[in-house]
Amino acid sequence: MSFKKILFIGLGGAGQRHLRIFRQLLPASTLFSAYRHTGKTPLLNANFTVDDINTIEKNYNLQMFDSLKSAFAARPDLTVVSTPTAHHREPMMLAMEAGSGVLVEKPWAENLEGFSEFQAGILAKQLPFQISFQRRFHPQIARACSAVKTGLIGRPMAATFTVYSHVPSWHSYENWRDLYAVRPEQGGGVLLTEIHEIDLVNWFFGLPEAVFCSGGNRGAERLAVEDTVQMTLLYGGFSVQVTLCFMHKKTSRGFHIAGTDGDIVWDGEENRLAVAPFAAGSQEYVQVDPDFKNDDMFMAQAMRFLSDWTLENTKNALAAAEGALAIVDAARRSLKSGNPEALAPVIMNGNRRGKQ
Repeated sequence: MSFKKILFIGLGGAGQRHLRIFRQLLPASTLFSAYRHTGKTPLLNANFTVDDINTIEKNYNLQMFDSLKSAFAARPDLTVVSTPTAHHREPMMLAMEAGSGVLVEKPWAENLEGFSEFQAGILAKQLPFQISFQRRFHPQIARACSAVKTGLIGRPMAATFTVYSHVPSWHSYENWRDLYAVRPEQGGGVLLTEIHEIDLVNWFFGLPEAVFCSGGNRGAERLAVEDTVQMTLLYGGFSVQVTLCFMHKKTSRGFHIAGTDGDIVWDGEENRLAVAPFAAGSQEYVQVDPDFKNDDMFMAQAMRFLSDWTLENTKNALAAAEGALAIVDAARRSLKSGNPEALAPVIMNGNRRGKQ
């Protein structure tokens, strides 16, 4: 893609990361602009420490707008949305209506309200769209997904995906209680905040038939959102367990997939992938890359989006955005009912499995 005018909506930690990477990859002639509702996050260094000397505007030579109306009147050809989750929908809709491509932080929004209209407009105008599910651009995770899809480990029998993170440790430059992740009106809660694992399950196996979910505010801090959930995603012939917790001091991330003809284990702390086919003569593949950085996924995602994005990529990104939120919706309903809940009909995915 050739983007000459890029508008950033929201410049917190996530938005500044996208801005920094885009600055590195795009020509110096690219025009960058921004609209900030609060403007409270200072200029951050690549390691997310605060730069007390410079400002975001001067450091990136940004044109600043004082309203969304004036921002879109300038006709950006790409809009990057990195606001709190509950504020994604309006700028995305405005961008689509203005003929601008969209890159949005995960998730698409706090629910799927308006998604059908947005999708129709993006496809009718053939605009580029990407949702920042950057873990799809992790080389080891991508290799594991390929091993599942190609049948290298046979038919899945069971799988577990787990993430433990600690919201109070995320950003030293701000009060964690003000973060969108712990505020229901901002689209917080662990289901949306740690939706990456839900997306990975959808990417590996497609959409489940139903979801059973238990959880709530189980940490020491009294929060108005769920901080811990355990989900069972029910497929025909197997199930996937997903544990999400963002108030645990010992952080970890990983997954284990047991197949009829093999085994896959990824440990995110060591960044170690082991793929072990059971077929006679097969060898176990093991890769450890402790030097891999979180920014590497964002860089790979940006390079792909900016270089050879296609309409088919846009369709896949829309399906990923919709699928992850469809699973969250079923999980929320299950939390209330105490029963497994079937997924509501989805728009893009005629085939329920393996098409992401």
